[in-house]
Amino acid sequence: MVREDASISISLIQERISGQFNYKVSYRKAWKAKQKAIERVYGDWSHSYDLLPRWLDRMVECCPGSVYKLETTEYVSNNIVDPNFRQFRRVFWTFKPVCDAFNYTKPIIQIDGTFLYGKYRGTLLIATTQDGNARMLPLAFAIVEGETLSDWSWFLSNIRRYVTRKQGICLISDRHQSIKSAVANAQGWQPPQAYHVYCIRHIASNFNHRFKNTKLKEELINIGYTTNKHKFERRLERFREVSPEICSWIDGISLEKWAIAHDEEGRRYGHMTKNLSEAVNKVLKGARNLPITALVKCTYARLVEYFIQRLGQANADLALGKHYYQKLMDAMETNQAQARSHFVRRYDYECTRFEVEEIFNAVTQRGGKVFNVFLTEKKM
Repeated sequence: MVREDASISISLIQERISGQFNYKVSYRKAWKAKQKAIERVYGDWSHSYDLLPRWLDRMVECCPGSVYKLETTEYVSNNIVDPNFRQFRRVFWTFKPVCDAFNYTKPIIQIDGTFLYGKYRGTLLIATTQDGNARMLPLAFAIVEGETLSDWSWFLSNIRRYVTRKQGICLISDRHQSIKSAVANAQGWQPPQAYHVYCIRHIASNFNHRFKNTKLKEELINIGYTTNKHKFERRLERFREVSPEICSWIDGISLEKWAIAHDEEGRRYGHMTKNLSEAVNKVLKGARNLPITALVKCTYARLVEYFIQRLGQANADLALGKHYYQKLMDAMETNQAQARSHFVRRYDYECTRFEVEEIFNAVTQRGGKVFNVFLTEKKM
């Protein structure tokens, strides 16, 4: 069972044992059995920490340009420092191919942290981006003690040092205080090098926790996704009028941090949540139950799988004469179909200023609006 799915729940183990052997096993015994099974399949939990530096060295040797940073502390037993041992503190790792690939993806990075479930607890930090075909690409990982200011600062600093020095990155996260402080303290994560914005779902969750109103929670999400600035202002004003407390709460968060209508430069590329990093967490759910070296190996194996699959697809597309991702082709076709129902007037010789008029739909009572478009200024 564990070999097939390391994330298998204890209750399911109990259920299968009961069904197969007609014997009820306690939760504690089932938990112990799972840990022993994991050790048999993936290696001893404690010994895995000894194997980690050797495996990482081998990884860098086989994949030149990949980077890891392993930190340890003194091992203290009975208040005495034992010079023969070191105690694990944290580890960061990234692979050269993903660092190279980031030069060709959207300039966004989503970060998230999640608990480890094995014998030794800790937190897995993940940084993720997305390519032009809307496919996620994990950029960097770290195993740390927890989501502390020190650990988040260390993680972000390592990303800047070893993954990318690209300017104008949009960093998307939740509003965890340690992350906000780390972004403020870590070099290379303030404008113009980077712009920190928040996940709208996390803001809405905070709102619901504070005010216990699911209807307004959903409305807040919808407001965040509203692209038209005039419509956004109207909806936000109605939201603020519900109560002085709600008004004060929402006014305490800068609009550019959570509203797509105030993403003036389009830095978010439409990304309002940190669902990419959350998706990677789900993919690695089973690995989060494994000894540390097995977990790191799993991230390597997953990325190798991603690159092989995507290279095969890219070669197949090129063989068919396709020079753009399918997602981009679909978007262009959709936009072209919609554009056929618009009236366009040019207002300058250089073709940079236009007036676009929608056709009014008498059935839906929608459309009929007129927009002034300034191409060079990228605004309406």
